[in-house]
Amino acid sequence: MTTDHRVSQKQELAVTHKELFEEAESLFARGKWQPASELYEKIVKLNDERTVTDEIVICYFRIFYMTSETKPGNTEEMLRFIPFRYRLPYEHTLEGLYLLARAYAVLDRWDEVRQYAAEMMKQVELFFKKQNDNKFRNRPPFRRSIVAYYGQGLLMMSEAYESEMAYSEARECLEDGFHLPLIYDALPEDILEAECLSLLVKGRLLALELKTCELNRLPQLASLIEEYPHLRLEGLIGSLIAANKYGFSLDHNLEEMLHHFTETPAFMICGENQIRERDQYSRMYYQSAVYWLDRGELMRGASQLLRSIKISLYLKNQHRLLASLTMFEKHRQHIPDIISVEIIKQCQERTKEATLRFPWKQMLL
Repeated sequence: MTTDHRVSQKQELAVTHKELFEEAESLFARGKWQPASELYEKIVKLNDERTVTDEIVICYFRIFYMTSETKPGNTEEMLRFIPFRYRLPYEHTLEGLYLLARAYAVLDRWDEVRQYAAEMMKQVELFFKKQNDNKFRNRPPFRRSIVAYYGQGLLMMSEAYESEMAYSEARECLEDGFHLPLIYDALPEDILEAECLSLLVKGRLLALELKTCELNRLPQLASLIEEYPHLRLEGLIGSLIAANKYGFSLDHNLEEMLHHFTETPAFMICGENQIRERDQYSRMYYQSAVYWLDRGELMRGASQLLRSIKISLYLKNQHRLLASLTMFEKHRQHIPDIISVEIIKQCQERTKEATLRFPWKQMLL
């Protein structure tokens, strides 16, 4: 009788799990993320920790997916998902790897970016092999275009190599992006995505050449970002890095664009890719701060430095925060008091969350 009772309890728990999971999936599909997240967490807590079922893996993925746009950093939700990424159903594997690579790119942790981007690109190649071998009658319902995954993988791999000054490898990744419109048996949406990515690759390649002292590329880059506004942020970052590295000044049109972007409140950015976009703004603010401070434009440069520090604290990007605080200390005696006070205030608020005790301890968070 005791055994029957235990079996009955186990069966009842299985039914409860299934009902909760189905309800959570329904809420997720309807965009009701808060109640869905609460249900997924409840399912995880009810689960026997000795076994991780396929449903639990989906729960981990859904929770990470929903928090990936609102919680930057090396989050608990992300770390909990990582060990089980290979157990995801095929249609979710690429999205999981993409989100992991993107999350670590925001933190400037390029070893992890390269790892997950490479895994994602390998999965795309396996998909095309299976498709060409007729192992897929229908394409799985991926979250994004298949070309978007491969193209974003190339872009992130290029960034990772560039961070190590491995410019030839970075260039090779970008040049591979020009072949995206010809990729296998692409669907119409793949071709459209490939054309957009190829344009982005062109801008990245010009910026890379500019950073490696091919300064004659600047007019081409300026013309490209003038024609295609969605490339302006990345184009300005590349132009600023080169200007700061080689000591030249931007022309009037580029400085006008820079003024427009530096007056944009990055924390007002919302939508699917908001954390990554805020990260790009933070990079631009930092390079802009270096540009103006080195030219004696103290108020202008200090304002951009404050913005970079605010976003770096929010994103938990230790590397950029360290660079920003180093720049602050370098120019501290010349930075207007109103900006210095605000920078110190921002950092003091973060130190309340830490137990370490040394100057700028928030850099380790």
